[in-house]
Amino acid sequence: MYAADADAVLETPAAVSGEPVGVRFSMPQERLELGAVGDVLVVAGDEEALAPYRDTSATLVVDGLDECLARLRKAGARIVQDVQDVPTGRNLTAVLPGGAQIEYVEWDDAQWDRVGGRPE
Repeated sequence: MYAADADAVLETPAAVSGEPVGVRFSMPQERLELGAVGDVLVVAGDEEALAPYRDTSATLVVDGLDECLARLRKAGARIVQDVQDVPTGRNLTAVLPGGAQIEYVEWDDAQWDRVGGRPE
């Protein structure tokens, strides 16, 4: 979800779900603030800062980014942002056949600790 103000947007899903904001960090070089409540990720910034990200329609957390990348390539996806380090681990962005652009993120151990551990 894209927004101008992360704090204002995060309040509602937190109140409705009863879950706290589980992830919160900034990406100062991109002028972005990010936060999540449950599976809802909010990316906040001004229009110029958000412009490069608006084509991405979903962000998915995956167990293994390298395996994900191999499967995406086999499926004919176009990789628009190759694997890179991010504050929560590593990510990549791909356009799937059919046109949906998806970001895939492999969280590092520190990020799993911040959200209460890996699911079993």
